[in-house]
Amino acid sequence: MTPEDRERYVKRGVKLAILGTFIFAIYLVERSIGETETAAYKTLDDCLKDSKFGPDDCKSSFETARAEHLKNAPSYQNREDCEEEFGNGRCEQTSSAHGAGAGHYSPYQWGYLIGRAEKSVNGVYYPAVPASALYESSHIPGFVNADGWLVTNKVGGFKMTYGNGALISPDVRTTTLARSGFGTRHVSAS
Repeated sequence: MTPEDRERYVKRGVKLAILGTFIFAIYLVERSIGETETAAYKTLDDCLKDSKFGPDDCKSSFETARAEHLKNAPSYQNREDCEEEFGNGRCEQTSSAHGAGAGHYSPYQWGYLIGRAEKSVNGVYYPAVPASALYESSHIPGFVNADGWLVTNKVGGFKMTYGNGALISPDVRTTTLARSGFGTRHVSAS
């Protein structure tokens, strides 16, 4: 084997190794993305009427979402900033139970997210969907979470996509938002 042949042989091997690694990475990404059943409801009665989930699941998810809302709803220093994001008459004062403390303003809870329990079927993992409070922003059509990210734009059941084997519960904001809330993502230092 000549030095030129050896060089071509090594280069071809390196190219195949890189290509193989790339294909394997794509395979791993494809395997780590899936969907799980969940639903968004405006009220507890909506969930009970839909019968997609049992009465106990509807009630416990609603209570969990309500408790989350009381502690971790987006908060604003004044009513005007809150209403700019969520609409006139759609904000209330926070209580001392809220992460930002009393005297700030947060949007009313306009719905909640409910999902299936964690399970594994034929080796495929389906993560649990944590119950959480949902809000209606005047800037984003549909339900948003406490961080202002769109969760869904419809009431009722839908499939939620997850990656890397797990859904993570929405990050909850406990700092006070400055003017323009979700749209500009300003937060005060804490």
